[in-house]
Amino acid sequence: MEAAAVQYGIVSLIPCVILITMALVTKRTFEPLVVGTLVALLISSREDWFVDFVNSALDVVSRETWVIMVVGLMGSFLFVLEKSKSTLSFAGLLSRFATTKRRALFAEWLLSMCLFIDDYLNILTTGNTVKRITDNFKISRTLAAFTLGSTSAPIVVLAPLSTWAVFFSSLLDNAGMVPEGKSAIGSYMACVPYMFYPIVDLLIVLLVIFGLFPLIGPMRGMERRARELGNLYPEGLSAPVEEPENEEEKNAKKGGLLEFLLPLAVLLAVTILMDIDVLMGVTAALFFTAVLYIAKKLTTVSEYVDSIWEGFNSMMTVVGLLVAAFMFKEACDDLGMAEYVISRVEPFMQSGYLPAVVFLISAVMTFALANAWGLAAIMVPIVVPLAQGMDVNIFLSVAAIFSGATLGTQACFYSDNAILVGKSFDIRPFDHAITQLPFSLVAAAVSTVLYLVFGFTIG
Repeated sequence: MEAAAVQYGIVSLIPCVILITMALVTKRTFEPLVVGTLVALLISSREDWFVDFVNSALDVVSRETWVIMVVGLMGSFLFVLEKSKSTLSFAGLLSRFATTKRRALFAEWLLSMCLFIDDYLNILTTGNTVKRITDNFKISRTLAAFTLGSTSAPIVVLAPLSTWAVFFSSLLDNAGMVPEGKSAIGSYMACVPYMFYPIVDLLIVLLVIFGLFPLIGPMRGMERRARELGNLYPEGLSAPVEEPENEEEKNAKKGGLLEFLLPLAVLLAVTILMDIDVLMGVTAALFFTAVLYIAKKLTTVSEYVDSIWEGFNSMMTVVGLLVAAFMFKEACDDLGMAEYVISRVEPFMQSGYLPAVVFLISAVMTFALANAWGLAAIMVPIVVPLAQGMDVNIFLSVAAIFSGATLGTQACFYSDNAILVGKSFDIRPFDHAITQLPFSLVAAAVSTVLYLVFGFTIG
């Protein structure tokens, strides 16, 4: 990889520049990702670009099977709940509290905070549950998406029992940051107070919800459009057409609150018991829900299986976008883009400036690669010895990586976060990312100042 960085240098940035430019012009995600990947392969492979493109697709699909299965089966799980009408029962419970616009957004924020175990679970469950409630108060889909997107990513980073915390703590262990006899999660929790971006971002969401922080950027126009015209969707989009229920569906037995909460409880419990493995959790939940719904005569075996297939199929667009994003990241890796950028900024990683520079470069690289975990895996082994050598607080420096990764994930319009939030609220990932970006930049500015202050005081 170092050889690639030396060989391609600044040329390695070209695919990312093309991708961002195309996305800004077209406001689409899939096509720019494919073009960006092809450009990267033309640079690195030249005449073998087509073979490498196909092989890359095969490699990504085989390597990311876990992600594909989680996304697909979460689609199945949510479709099963939707089909049983149990989500309406839970939405009815929430609506008793959500009697105003602010309360509706706060209910969404609270539900997302509670589902801290995994961002995929958080986004898909919360989004599909609350959008009917937010629609009732003429809340634009972009504001509802912002509330979820700016809550789900920060909370999974801050919570000790989450897929993100488990992965990041393993990086700390490999980097030698875990004292003998101590747990990796303990070392990770020592970083949490210094994860300024997710903390500030969560506070900004709350301030927006309660009207203490103004709507800025494109979000202001989106909300005005929703309030004055009743159009909750960005320009060029409209509400999905729902097929009317037939007589059989109208007379079918409907699930209640218990039929929503019990499957969700099983999903959460099994996920925790199986070392924070969401695939195990959603698989167990689907088996449990089958027994529960069939026993209560909410469905038949054949109807239940059909619902699983239909729900899985509904996530194929998301899977396609994720595969394209992973292919782009892999193509950029082959060009050595991450190593090149880090080598250019490494001279600026000095003493008290280290945490702030690490935060910013982590955000930029996560945005470019759309891969927070991959960026953290690159940065932790670099930053830990730098912090130790400069006598800078190591927990502050490492926390800056995770904060930057959170910012990059939220800002990137082709990250899994943006793709899933867009799917949940039936809007384009680009629309979500561009309306969320001004708020993210405010949180980023505050966080940068805090990293500078702390870098020169406790470093």
